Amino acid sequence: MSSFSESALEKKLSELSNSQQSVQTLSLWIIHHRKHSSLIVHVWHREMKKAKSNRKLTFLYLANDVIQNSKRKGPEFTKDFETVLVDACSHVAREADDGCKKHLERLLNIWQERSVYGADFIQQLKLAIEDSNSPKQKPQGKQAGGRRAKHSQPERFKGRSHRFSQCFS
Repeated sequence: MSSFSESALEKKLSELSNSQQSVQTLSLWIIHHRKHSSLIVHVWHREMKKAKSNRKLTFLYLANDVIQNSKRKGPEFTKDFETVLVDACSHVAREADDGCKKHLERLLNIWQERSVYGADFIQQLKLAIEDSNSPKQKPQGKQAGGRRAKHSQPERFKGRSHRFSQCFS
């Protein structure tokens, strides 16, 4: 495997595609360089925010793969990603359509079912996604009468596809 550097990671993230093979290949490289986990997560977060909206969910899929497949080797990535995931989920949800938000919510449900993160943290992530639904054109986010608008829950994930590419098309 090639040696680690910030520029090497940036290049690999810029080449990340929405295919399962691309996500898994980069995940293995990242896990191999887990001693740099703090810097890796920092760069991942920065590059995810700069990425085009049709690539942002793929960055979260990469984080998911790294988090779940690195647990056997140590808690570094689980802990380091926890510091940026609320902001990352909110950021992705703000730019995503309803279909992608369903994929994002499904990812959080998987983390909850597999106890990747605790229920309190998963709830923070879900609230970050829900808060991103508030229209940016109406900063106060209120209905007539001063009450905050309630967001409807999305339908359960019937007929969901596991293909990354459908999220932003």
